[in-house]
Amino acid sequence: MSKISKSPSSAATTMAVAAAATAVTAASAAAAEAEDEFLEGLRSEDEDANYEAWSSAADMDASVIPAVSKLLTAKQMNVRKAAEESLKNLVHSVGKTIDPRSLGANTGRPDDPGRMDRRQQVVAQLRSILDGKGQLTEKVTALRHLSLIATTDDVDAIAGHIHDPELREEVAFCLERIPGKVSEEALLSALPSAAEDFKPRILAALGHRRADEAVAACTEAMGSADPVIAIAGMKAWGRIGTSTGSDPVFPERDSLTEWQGIEFDDSMLRYADAQVEKGNADEAASIYLEALDREEEHLQCAAIIGLANIGTAETAAAIFPKLDSDSNTVRVTARKVWAALASSGGEG
Repeated sequence: MSKISKSPSSAATTMAVAAAATAVTAASAAAAEAEDEFLEGLRSEDEDANYEAWSSAADMDASVIPAVSKLLTAKQMNVRKAAEESLKNLVHSVGKTIDPRSLGANTGRPDDPGRMDRRQQVVAQLRSILDGKGQLTEKVTALRHLSLIATTDDVDAIAGHIHDPELREEVAFCLERIPGKVSEEALLSALPSAAEDFKPRILAALGHRRADEAVAACTEAMGSADPVIAIAGMKAWGRIGTSTGSDPVFPERDSLTEWQGIEFDDSMLRYADAQVEKGNADEAASIYLEALDREEEHLQCAAIIGLANIGTAETAAAIFPKLDSDSNTVRVTARKVWAALASSGGEG
């Protein structure tokens, strides 16, 4: 029976594969050794060793992140500090620019790190901490770093923790900082089922994002029997500054505290300012004119400036009586604004 002999080409291929496998094994061993030395430096009681380790963290593979995270709760302050700085360096190592080609592809695939860019690798490790059984400090820190480098691909995984009483504040903060409509939609989706005491935080996040899609939810919140939720809805509505096309129901002023009353007025003026920017002068003017009739000096001054920004003959006429106001602050503001209008011909 004749033996089957390998051709020279197949033998060369086998040798090449074997050599490549050996190289990969050697590289893995070297990487593991480097990781061990790095972690040993972080755990050291010697602050110089700590510094040497964390200052090189950006060169480490992202797989080291969970081990570093566990050191955030070490007893030694210098070790905790070294862990904090290491994580910062690892996160900053991904750079500021997101590669659009990476979006929607292979994110969260720790089983296939070779197909993930540096950002995805770091994000995947941070998400593993968030989803794991680590201590609260580790998860909070992971969320803080995710707020800097996570993308729309990560929103669903992060938003899944928004009802966790211990993490919800950090989750809202994280989602608030992730660019794109997906994070706004996640916040909006979480609002109806959120705990009552957490709804103001979600509304605040939507307001800071100026999410147009949240206007209806904000105006609904403004009608809440809970003045805290009602004012939170109003503040978000004022920041977003988008008209719903109908008159919203505002909180009852008599039910508000002094500070809530101030926030009520501030929200109205914010909304009016937004209408001026969007060309809705009539709607803005009606708000300013109401503020102009109030006793508070700061409201009158804000109204004068707002009316001047509209710059019509009608708004100039409304400002004119304030040139002789009994309040020095209001009088000075009105005269400065009037002079500016006169120089531009805006007083008609």
